[in-house]
Amino acid sequence: MTAIADPREALTTSATALRRLAAYRLSHDEWDRRILDLGERKNEISDDERAELTAWVQFSQERSIEKFGAEAALWPRT
Repeated sequence: MTAIADPREALTTSATALRRLAAYRLSHDEWDRRILDLGERKNEISDDERAELTAWVQFSQERSIEKFGAEAALWPRT
């Protein structure tokens, strides 16, 4: 990673990264089906499947927090 000497360039680069993060969406057809399947069968899934479901839920929550944080950082302040 290279240092950015110009503060304006740093702000522009940061804003661009925040916009990408705020607009981020997973291509979720495949994983939606998987999570839905695991969620519907949650009382009968294996320990490995339960760990997978938990990981997906955690991943989704973390991305949502990051996305909302980026949106808040980009929101115009008055």
